[in-house]
Amino acid sequence: MYNLKITIRRLFKDKAFSLINISGLVIGISSFLVLFIHVSNEKSFDKHFAGHQNIYRVTSVPGGLENTAWARSMGIVYAASEEIPEVELATQFSHCDEGTIKMGETSIAQKNIMSVDEAFMELFEVEPVVGDLAEISKPNTVFITEDFARKYYGNLNPVGQTITIEALQYSRDLGDYEIRGVVKNTHPKTHFRYELLLSQKGGLQERFESLPNRKIQWTYNYFKLQKDTDPKLVAEKVTAFYDNSSLKTTPGPQEYGFALFPMDNIHLKSDYRFELRESSSKINIGLFILISFVILTISLLNFTNLSIAKLIKRSKELGLKKSIGATKSQLIKQVLMEVILVCLMAISISLLTIEGLKPVINRLFEIEFDIYFSEPVVYLTIIGVLLTCLLLSAFFVAIFLLARSSAIDILAGRNNFSGSYVLKSLLVVQVTIVIVLISGTFLVNKQIDFVLNKPLGFDKENVVVLHLTDLSKDPAVFARELEKQSQVVSVGMTAQHFGYPAQAYDLEGLGLDGNAEFVFANYDYLKTMNIKLIQNWIKPDADTVRGMVINNHLYQRLMEKHGSMENLLAYSNAQPLGPGETRINYIGVAEDFNYSSAHESIGDYMFWLDEGGNRARFTHIRINNVYAGMEAIKRTWNEYYPNQELDYFFIDEKIAQQYKAETILSRILFAFSTIGILISIIGISALALFISQQRTKEIGIRKVNGATVSEILGLLNQSFVKWVLIAFVIATPLSFYTMSKWLENFAYKTNMSWWIFALAGALALVFALITVTWHSWRAATRNPVESLRYE
Repeated sequence: MYNLKITIRRLFKDKAFSLINISGLVIGISSFLVLFIHVSNEKSFDKHFAGHQNIYRVTSVPGGLENTAWARSMGIVYAASEEIPEVELATQFSHCDEGTIKMGETSIAQKNIMSVDEAFMELFEVEPVVGDLAEISKPNTVFITEDFARKYYGNLNPVGQTITIEALQYSRDLGDYEIRGVVKNTHPKTHFRYELLLSQKGGLQERFESLPNRKIQWTYNYFKLQKDTDPKLVAEKVTAFYDNSSLKTTPGPQEYGFALFPMDNIHLKSDYRFELRESSSKINIGLFILISFVILTISLLNFTNLSIAKLIKRSKELGLKKSIGATKSQLIKQVLMEVILVCLMAISISLLTIEGLKPVINRLFEIEFDIYFSEPVVYLTIIGVLLTCLLLSAFFVAIFLLARSSAIDILAGRNNFSGSYVLKSLLVVQVTIVIVLISGTFLVNKQIDFVLNKPLGFDKENVVVLHLTDLSKDPAVFARELEKQSQVVSVGMTAQHFGYPAQAYDLEGLGLDGNAEFVFANYDYLKTMNIKLIQNWIKPDADTVRGMVINNHLYQRLMEKHGSMENLLAYSNAQPLGPGETRINYIGVAEDFNYSSAHESIGDYMFWLDEGGNRARFTHIRINNVYAGMEAIKRTWNEYYPNQELDYFFIDEKIAQQYKAETILSRILFAFSTIGILISIIGISALALFISQQRTKEIGIRKVNGATVSEILGLLNQSFVKWVLIAFVIATPLSFYTMSKWLENFAYKTNMSWWIFALAGALALVFALITVTWHSWRAATRNPVESLRYE
């Protein structure tokens, strides 16, 4: 209690120093907790399910090529599970990201509709609020979440009410579904979300029953395996089941690769097409952990530096206590009491600050950050920070201040720590980290700018994409009406857009290994996106352009294999046709373009051009003026689809979303580089003040002997410049290596320019000099008589 009173009194006595110390610690701890707790949240996804370590998602990939992997898989996977004894529980379900439902007379765009079975309810621990979950096996029944019930029914009991399912992603007019219960909302840390859970019986029954005999990847399949079962063994059994089935010989790819992907890894490590929920980037997670510890390290180094400086300033007090009988343990307890109090205050303020800033954090960094105080990781993190502060302080007091100094030496002031290697080393490490953060920020921004401005092989500017869900009307008529508008340059149709999962086309029939990306479109789509044809075999008098356009990458592979188009056609025509298949009619070769992001290199790509209505699902419109063009589009839409909401996006924004992870990383680096610089400035400022106070007598004597202010400034700044230069030498190779590893995630990358590291070092030097010069100037301009009297 005595030590506590003394500590509180000392903190209030030296308010400025205490405020600087606590502020630096609060900034560092707050930053660390935001990043580290966010990472912990991300890593704990799906861990709340019982036996989560034994649950796997099953994938089926044409040709077994991972670069075409979908999160969805074929229905035969579920059929195979019944023949595999190692599978304890299996479920297959469909997910519609956005469909259309009708409540009363009102049509509503509804997100996260899933068609599930009883096994889904058991495997993913769906919790009922009202109703019996077993009724999901009855035809045309639906369970709704608490949020859905509250939004549309308020305090009324929704059980017994009906919802009309007008459209899912691939199904329409499924009829009325009766609400049989209310379930709890999806757990926030689950790799999928649901608001409506539909029965697979009734309106969807025929489709689900046909899946084992169809080569379509429409459902998600999950297995819960018996404990200690090898997932590779189960995948081999699924493959064997497929190989022995009649499905293998039906039209479509013959070979499929089946694999089991651990559910625990889906949120962070899966980047397959048609993920149930947008995954966090595995690139970011590792860097988030690194950055969080970097910021905490800067903060703790700063705290240690300031604590050391304060202890040195109090060395005579400690020496006096030691001379009158105080033991080393008693002195350490006294110091640690102050450290504990400062740390607890900093941690408490940090938690309050974070709670207040949560909306800003989520909006700025586009993450879903929250502190779950019911989880032990929060408290373990806080305890870890507290122990680290205590250990660092105890280590210095015990080793550097008390163990190496007698009471007489301390009282006599023989230990002048202004040149202590400990302080120098800690400062060098601190500045090194800041330089790495600054250079990392520059390089990430340079890479993002590079990929966003890299020529893509098509024109992404001023292209708006309409998502058509109602294909009952002729979309060609709608397109012609759009083309009449003066603000519309051209209109093209496609079943997919750039970045959207394409179909896979097996190249075996063309004599090549692997698959090509395959998209249905019309000829006007190529014109709308300014995709150039380097080979054009389209007949000028053709009323309708119909046939295959391949990209140059695939064309070069085919020519290397066959030598000429004549030989290719002869080879292709010699292949037998399956039921429903037609001969390929090649009509052109397009310049290479990036269908996906710059994370992947350009591969094989094919357009099948025709004018069918299904190609209009994503109608692309090039406009010459964004505002006037959108007004014209909305006006035409309301005339043609009067009761439907316009769903649209700009293609350049969609492409930019492919680099969302890198954009967030850029913001994180910028924000926390700024925080690191701020903490370092606080530390350097306090250290400069301490050193100038330690050298007060020296400065006074030099001034009496004729030294000018500029000479004294140069003397005091010289050592800080040397420390920053040492930090620069250490930081440059460290930063170069770290960012080189990060750039490996891109197929196309910018250069590691020398100016990035030079500018980072220069900025660190400028920040340090500005801070140090301020305190040095105050010391140098002081009246030497006062300086000597002070000593």
